Amino acid sequence: MKHYFSLLILSALVLGCSKSQNNAEPASAPQSKTASIDTANSGSISGAIAFKGTTPKMPAIDMSSDPGCPQSPQPSGAIVVNDGKLANVFVYIKDGLPQGEAAAPSEPVVLDQKGCRYIPHMMGIMVGQPFKITNSDSADHNIHDLPKNNPEWNESQMAKDPAITKSFKNPEMMLPLQCNQHPWMRAYINVMSHPYYAVSAANGSFTIKNLPPGEYTLAALHEKFGEKTMKVKVDANGTAKADFTFTP
Repeated sequence: MKHYFSLLILSALVLGCSKSQNNAEPASAPQSKTASIDTANSGSISGAIAFKGTTPKMPAIDMSSDPGCPQSPQPSGAIVVNDGKLANVFVYIKDGLPQGEAAAPSEPVVLDQKGCRYIPHMMGIMVGQPFKITNSDSADHNIHDLPKNNPEWNESQMAKDPAITKSFKNPEMMLPLQCNQHPWMRAYINVMSHPYYAVSAANGSFTIKNLPPGEYTLAALHEKFGEKTMKVKVDANGTAKADFTFTP
């Protein structure tokens, strides 16, 4: 009799477990990622950054304290004007992009240290994109980022050391980079969630490609002269013109 009741209890437990498993909540399906931005029939924005007025005089940089750096006074990289055109202006789509996401390129953005300067002085990079730092100098350097929305790091790089590779997790504008060994060395990196940006060249020109047709707020940002914006309409397969002018 005891054996009979034991079998009944065991059967009830097995049935209870089976029922519990059958009534379990189904596993939630993984959330789908936001669709990519449609760039079919895409257009572009091209223009130039002008500077009108007397160019502010920046003091020359004395690098002679380090024998591995240039020994004669060097011009500042903060304000670069050539024939009335302004270089190192970060131009980007500030508003108006359609819903969607763009994958970060696997190609790294490269920052070199040459002539005891950071080259380039102004950069854009996407969230998650590799950031490769090299040292072409005979001098030792130090790369220290000063972020507000990203982890801070501070690394030394001796002459001929291997490249250092980093990345940024969050969007952030005008993130400064400095060298603790050479206080005049400074650069700015703009961490973006999209690829629609450019930096004005030595002749002030810029181009932003592969923009979906639409109306946008275009911004031009300079480290000393601030930011200007304008509305720009991009037609399908068209090229919109957008010129900015900065003054002292």
